[in-house]
Amino acid sequence: MEKDQHSIGQDNRRWTRRTVLKQAAAVAGAAFLPRFASAATEIPIGVVVGLTGAAADYGRDALRAFELVADRVNLSGGIKSLGGAKIKLLVADHQTDLRVASSETERLITRENVLGILGWAASGPARVGSEVGERYQVPSIDTSVDYKLTERGLKYFYRAAINTRQTCNRGVEFVQEMEKTQGAAVKRVAIVHEDLAYGTGAGDLFKEAIERVGRWQLVDRVAYTAAKLTEATGIVNKLKAQNVDVVFQASYPADGILIQRAMKQLRLDLVANVHPAGAPPNLQYVGNLKSDANYVITTLGWTSSMAERLPAGAKATVDEYTKRYKVAVQDQAGYSLSAAAAMVAALSRIKSLDRAELWQAIDKIDLSFGQDPNVIIPFGIKWDEKHDNAKAQAVVTQILGQQLVVVSPKDLALQAPVVPAPSWNKRG
Repeated sequence: MEKDQHSIGQDNRRWTRRTVLKQAAAVAGAAFLPRFASAATEIPIGVVVGLTGAAADYGRDALRAFELVADRVNLSGGIKSLGGAKIKLLVADHQTDLRVASSETERLITRENVLGILGWAASGPARVGSEVGERYQVPSIDTSVDYKLTERGLKYFYRAAINTRQTCNRGVEFVQEMEKTQGAAVKRVAIVHEDLAYGTGAGDLFKEAIERVGRWQLVDRVAYTAAKLTEATGIVNKLKAQNVDVVFQASYPADGILIQRAMKQLRLDLVANVHPAGAPPNLQYVGNLKSDANYVITTLGWTSSMAERLPAGAKATVDEYTKRYKVAVQDQAGYSLSAAAAMVAALSRIKSLDRAELWQAIDKIDLSFGQDPNVIIPFGIKWDEKHDNAKAQAVVTQILGQQLVVVSPKDLALQAPVVPAPSWNKRG
C-alpha cells in the first residue's frame, strides 16, 4: 500500500456543500429511482474501481474481494429475504481519473439502475463518485482511507476501511506505550511526509497527536515532492543534526525507500520510525531494502500475517481468496471483504429492491468479528456518526526478519516489538 487508497487522483477543487447536496438529492433521487419487478431474480450492485491507471492494484484487489463474497452468496442460494435473488455485480473502471469516476458512477445509477455501490478503492475517485451517489440518494460502501472523505456530512456514503486518522493516532499512541513498557527515551520528534493529500493529511494528523502528548518537542516537519525526490541525504542530514529520536513518516514506496537508504548511509539511529501504512506494507519496500527495512513500524488495518490469528471462518475466507487468486490478501482486499460483507448483511434485511430501504439497512449494520466469515478486519463493522467503521482498529506492525508482523495488540501479535531499534552499526 498505498499510493493510494490514500489520495490518488485528488485535486484541490472546492466541493459541494452538504446543504446543496441535500437539495439536489431530493430532485435527482426522485427522477432516477430504480424500477424493478416485484419478484426480481437479480440484485444489481454497482462496483466502481480503478482497473487501469495508478490505482489499478487496489481496484483489482477490491474487485476480487467483491466477486468472492458475491459468488459465495449466490452459490449458497442467493439473498433469502428477496426470494433467493442473486447478486449481480455491474463493474465500471474509473481509470483513476476523476471525470471518469464521476461519469461511470452516474452511468451505473441512471442507466444500469444499480441498487447500491461498492467502491472506489482510491480517495480521489471516491470523493467525486460519492457526491454523485449522494445526488441520486444511492447508498455506497467504500474502501478508501483518506480521513476527510467522511467529514463532508454525506448521508449515503459509508467507509468500511480504516482511515488515516486512526493509523496516525495509533502510531503516536504506540510510541507512548513503548516509553512505558520498553523504557524508550523520547524527547525530540520530527514529521516527514510527501506533499500530496495523503502525506499532507497524515502530517497534519501526526502534528495534532504529538501536540496532545505535550511532552515531546516537535523539532521539524519536512514536506517533499515524491515525484521529484531523487536522493534523501539532505532530509536525513537535517534530521540527524536535530538529534531526532522518532520520525513519523508518510511516504509512498519509491520515496520511502530513498529515505530509508539515506538513514542507513548517514547512520541516523532512531528509537522508532513510524508510518501510517504507506510505503512499508508495499512489496517493493522490503523487496528493495532487504534487511535494511527491518525495525520500521507501520500502523494499518490488515496485513497477511494476521491470518494466523483469525477466527476459523475468517481464516477460511483468507484461504479461499489465496487459493482462488494465487495471491495473499493485501490490505485493500481485506477492507473490500468487509465492505461486501456489510452490503450482503444489509441486502439480507430488505424485502424489496428499494434504495431507501437498502440505505436504512446499511445504516443499522453491526457485525461482530467472528460472526461473519467475510469480515477479516478486526473487530467487525459498525458505523459511527460520520459513517466510519467504529469497530475497525489499527494494528501495529514491524518489519522483523524482512517480514511485516503484528506486534500490537497482544491478542493478534505474533512477536514482541523491538523498540528502541538497534543502531545501524549493530545490525548484521
